[in-house]
Amino acid sequence: MNNLGKIHFQRIIVLAALTVLYCARLAGAADQVLPIFDTHLHYSRPAWQSIAPQDAARKLEAAGVPRALVSSSPDEGSLVLRRTDARRFAPVLRPYRNEVRSGNWTRDPKTPAYLEARLKRGIYKGIGEFHLFDEAGAGTPTVRRTAALAVRYRIVLQVHSGAAALRALFAIEPKVRILWAHAGMSEPPAVIGAMLKRHKNLWVGLSFRAGEIATGDMLDPAWRALLTRNSDRFVIGSDTYVTSRWSVYGELIEAHRRWLKLLPAEVARAIAYGNAVRLFGSGDIKALEK
Repeated sequence: MNNLGKIHFQRIIVLAALTVLYCARLAGAADQVLPIFDTHLHYSRPAWQSIAPQDAARKLEAAGVPRALVSSSPDEGSLVLRRTDARRFAPVLRPYRNEVRSGNWTRDPKTPAYLEARLKRGIYKGIGEFHLFDEAGAGTPTVRRTAALAVRYRIVLQVHSGAAALRALFAIEPKVRILWAHAGMSEPPAVIGAMLKRHKNLWVGLSFRAGEIATGDMLDPAWRALLTRNSDRFVIGSDTYVTSRWSVYGELIEAHRRWLKLLPAEVARAIAYGNAVRLFGSGDIKALEK
């Protein structure tokens, strides 16, 4: 082999080595688990007997969830998880306790004082998740005072409602920041998009919506357009509202990862954890960006 042939052969070897290295890096990136900031976790009284706080933390660790917003009925469940792992669990204050529940909390006159006494601790990232079943419920004195507390303490309201009740709440307190649980549960992309355009202080949680966003490896076109157009306004949630959902926690998170992988990488990262970090802070931002 002459010198020219040797040089050509060496170039081939180098190119092949670089190709192998590039493919290995791509494979490694594909194997990386996208971290999730779970913005809709519950640890309420029925779960306390079957799931120890340390077990709850291990479930999140195994699912690749280094940070989560947690609320509970009563509030003590959130606090015990925070004591167990403050970097992972950030409490959200729910108005539900004892006889005060989703169906009557909006008319309970003692709820605002209860909320304010706890908010003074300075540890809560929001008030919620709470239910508003109609526009009238959003206008009660209790809800008005609750919204005013959120503005005063600069925290978010996590609201389970349809679009009409949410519009009523914004009309009462335009400065309030709202995390809309389940994207309204059944509201279509067109309605969600209109709400986001109208209300700049609105963010949208996607728990219970994974099956509509994608089927198999196909993103719904309307959802794709909505998510990419508003990639800075969506967050992920699991919603362990009943104890049985804790037993499939990893599956709930993986259901979101499947459709997130169908989006551009920067959009997926924003929805998976970036938006939630900006809204609620991170116990360890490096853990989210491994």
